Amino acid sequence: MRTFGKLFDRLEDVMAASAACLLLAIMLATVVKVVGRALFNHGIMGIDQISGTMMVYVAFLGAAWVLRNEGHITIDILTSNLSERGQRIMGVASSIVGAIACLVIAYFAVIATGLSIKRGVMVAAELEIPRALNLWVIPFGCTVLGIEFIRRAIRIQKGIVLKSEFVAAEA
Repeated sequence: MRTFGKLFDRLEDVMAASAACLLLAIMLATVVKVVGRALFNHGIMGIDQISGTMMVYVAFLGAAWVLRNEGHITIDILTSNLSERGQRIMGVASSIVGAIACLVIAYFAVIATGLSIKRGVMVAAELEIPRALNLWVIPFGCTVLGIEFIRRAIRIQKGIVLKSEFVAAEA
């Protein structure tokens, strides 16, 4: 199980690094588009479409890494007044709900992606690309995020939470 955890952490690291590279590419593409528009009175066709697709990739590739590092925004108005045990119960419960939500989304996203592939659905925009290229990252990212929510629930239950509100409440 420890080996799985290390491999899974590496997968999340690679996904997060990929998301960071895509974010950099989006920024550079936007600069190229603006400069092209200013100098040549037109930008590069498809930059907005590609940037939009990359933003979806950034969100779904980076979400699990952010969760592992307790970087998501939390609203602790209820949990801050609970005992440590109460905070752990709420943390485990919210992680389980998050895992279920992510895995349900992943399930339906797999179906949508499969149908797009089967039907050969194309995105009707500046660049015609298969819709599945936009969709595949959703079930992949949600599955990884769902597994990370399960791992988080286990960490909280064991009292092994990285930088988080559960540890901070004890101080």
